[in-house]
Amino acid sequence: MARPSRPARPAMPLVEAVAAYVREGVVRFHMPGHKGGRGASPAIRRLLGERAFRADVTSVEGMDDLQEPTGVLAAAQALAAAAFGAERSYFLVNGTSVGVQAMILAATRPGGRLLLPRNMHKSALGGLVLSGAWPVWLEPELEPDFGIALGVEPARVAEALEREPGAEALLLLSPNYYGVAPDLVPAVRLAHGRGLPVLVDEAHGPHFGFHPALPPPALRLGADASAQGAHKLLGGLTQASFLHIRPGRLPAERIEGALRLLQSTSASYLLMASLDAARAQMEENGAELVGRAIRLAGEIRAALARIPGLRLLDGRALGRPAAAWLDPTKVTFSVRELGLSGRQVELLLRRRFRIQVEMSDLFNVVLIVGAGNSEAEADRLVRALGRLAAEAPRLRRPETAALLERAARLPGAPSPEVAVLPREAWFARSRAVALEAAQGRVAAETVTSYPPGIPIVSPGERISRDVLDRLAAARAAGLRISGPADPELRTLRVLA
Repeated sequence: MARPSRPARPAMPLVEAVAAYVREGVVRFHMPGHKGGRGASPAIRRLLGERAFRADVTSVEGMDDLQEPTGVLAAAQALAAAAFGAERSYFLVNGTSVGVQAMILAATRPGGRLLLPRNMHKSALGGLVLSGAWPVWLEPELEPDFGIALGVEPARVAEALEREPGAEALLLLSPNYYGVAPDLVPAVRLAHGRGLPVLVDEAHGPHFGFHPALPPPALRLGADASAQGAHKLLGGLTQASFLHIRPGRLPAERIEGALRLLQSTSASYLLMASLDAARAQMEENGAELVGRAIRLAGEIRAALARIPGLRLLDGRALGRPAAAWLDPTKVTFSVRELGLSGRQVELLLRRRFRIQVEMSDLFNVVLIVGAGNSEAEADRLVRALGRLAAEAPRLRRPETAALLERAARLPGAPSPEVAVLPREAWFARSRAVALEAAQGRVAAETVTSYPPGIPIVSPGERISRDVLDRLAAARAAGLRISGPADPELRTLRVLA
């Protein structure tokens, strides 16, 4: 009896082209200057290995050009489009940030209006500065027990569309950093009814569509474009991302022009080859890999739920368009009842147990569970958190308790007044003033707690008492501050 033939593995045209170039043993009188690794520092060669340097090529003959792809890169991008349900897909070598900025540049004009949620990643501000568009902030719903922003309810989108008849595009976030994904369909219908394209920052959802237990991907829900981080939950290297589009309301030539403007002309073939391989891996056994991560995350979630003082973000937070699904590969838990801050728990896990979580904030800790994690690692995590919970009375600090109590009383963050176009504020003369003296002034810089990278204040916004309270809380909690010229937040730059 003849053996059944094994299904052919998905093609990886870019990976195969790089491998062929390495095998050929070409004499390299071209960039990069390390010449296949021979000219690199021995220390970095030991860290990365010789093979990484040999595969670090540039757009020489046979390698195609990301700015004008016609060969193996064009073929690899076409395969990505088919795998992710897009009409066209583009490789990104500056993370999802450059995809978000390209979408904004393609969809808006100077002085135009862009509707977007206030809990959008700070990369959107770069897009606003580049495009010269006005932000029309949409207030997201809040999850009060965890203190996190969710999606935007359709009623708020409808209200903004009525208020801003000249709006040019709607930019949404799905999922958020905590794994909560909104139902995009009502908002998409509202925007499309006005002829507006819908853009989605889907940085944390590249695996959506590869397992039935996951939320549906943005394109399937009607979005016109989405940017995804392949380095977040797939096997892509850091900075490797995708931009997927369905041309119509968002012309492909506008997207391609924006990417040529924003992306490097010396794109990393290591990053792009990892995108080609990550797509092929998901096509071949994505359901199995994601399923393994879902099962392990479920076991972690069940074990943590038995630890007194930990509260898991689960289905109780769902049940409305702003929070329709929860990514089961993300595990978010609150440590507020332990009397500890999320940042404190993150640092204790790292320094005492050599465990690094994805993110923490004032109240919560976030884990990303992937197929590369093991049962042994999950057990180690659970045991460590059990020990920290038992030791919480000794670990509590009076200043932390006061901070958590004060932060819990802060109202839902209202969007500050946009007094000046972000682009104009970026280029305007500015000066540093003491933090408390900034109230009522117009900000000249962005301040975020990173991650998740949601702006507390942005260029062009008037600095309110609420903003100052949030900045003070972030500083007191020891959260990582990103953006300001003074990372200690003793001063803030305002328009002169």
